[in-house]
Formats: sequence, structure tokens, C-alpha cells
Amino acid sequence: MAQDSKEAHEVREPLEDTPLPPPPPPPLPPPQYRPPPELLPSPSPLESKKTKMAARFGAAEKPASAATGDVPTFRPCHFFFYGSLMDPEVVQAVTGLETTPILRRGSISGFKVKMWGIYPTLIPEEGGKVTGMLWKVDDPEHFRSLQQYETTKFKPCMCSIETESGEVLENSMAFCWAGDKDSPDLEDGTFDLERYQKNFKSSVVRSKHR
Repeated sequence: MAQDSKEAHEVREPLEDTPLPPPPPPPLPPPQYRPPPELLPSPSPLESKKTKMAARFGAAEKPASAATGDVPTFRPCHFFFYGSLMDPEVVQAVTGLETTPILRRGSISGFKVKMWGIYPTLIPEEGGKVTGMLWKVDDPEHFRSLQQYETTKFKPCMCSIETESGEVLENSMAFCWAGDKDSPDLEDGTFDLERYQKNFKSSVVRSKHR
């Protein structure tokens, strides 16, 4: 019994060959930025027509997660329109305005128009110039509605708009082609606003009142 008691009180030295525990894992990276919910696109009848165009020309839409990465932080600014949105009634239908907005004429440089089916798009072009209409977007909900209407095939890009009076509106925006500028889905051509108004406008304006 005395021997057992002695062994119980002995302090055992650690073995030299005992391995040390591994170091703790590195901290996790910070979560990826997500835009605020009010700027995320949501389903609407207004998007269906351009979605059909994507299927017709073999251009699959990006997944929703990819679309959120192109959403910039909203700030009030002028937007340049060069296609169907040059029609004030289309802008009214898309944004849900109670009254028809007043658009002004203007132009941007450094871009050219190519056609995606019946719809025009902007791609960079040194020395290029595009004429169209401009409108001040003050409401983030209007911005969200415009982006939703354009679909994920287009993305907001920075531009400077020159008005008819010669005023230059810096830090403006326009919706540009979101894919490869040399995409086979794009063709040379010009947008015919009168043809659009005659054959396609009613489907957009009608969807607002459904």
C-alpha cells in the first residue's frame, strides 16, 4: 500500500516525443457583399418580352446570383436612353409613374449601338457617338424597375451626357451590353423607334394595367 501511495504522488515528466497539437485554423474571410434588398430585381411581367428574346437568339439568361453582382449602389443621376425607353409612355409603364415623364434630347460619346434582336444595346467604341433621350432618376425604386426591364443582358455603366444646349452631365448612366462586345448574338443595325411603337410598345404599356 505504501508503494502504491508513493507512485500516486509522483510527478510524471512529459515525454519528449509527445507531438504538439496543430495550430488553430485561419479566420474565415468576411462575408461577400450583398446589395440592399430594395435594389435587387424581382420577377415582373415587364421582363418577359426580353426574356423571350434571349431564348430566341440562343442567349441564356445569367442566374439570379450573377445579376446581383452588377447592381451598383444607387444614387440620383441622369440616365441616357437610346431604345424603347426613348418613349416617355414606356418609361411611365416601366417605372409606374402616375404621369408621363418629360425626357430631353442628348448624346453620349465613346459608344456605338449594336442590335440584339429588335433591341439596341451599347458597346464601347472609340470615337463613337449615340443620340437619344435623358431622364433624371431620383427614386431607387425607379432605378430597380428600369434595371429589371433591361434584364441581366444589360448592365448600368457610367457615361457623360451632352444635352442639346451643350451642357455636359457628368457621372450619368446608361444600360450597356453585359456580355462580350463581339458576341454572335449582336448584329450591326439601327433601332427604329417608330417600328417599335407600332408593333411592340402596346405589349409593354398594356402589362402595366393588367
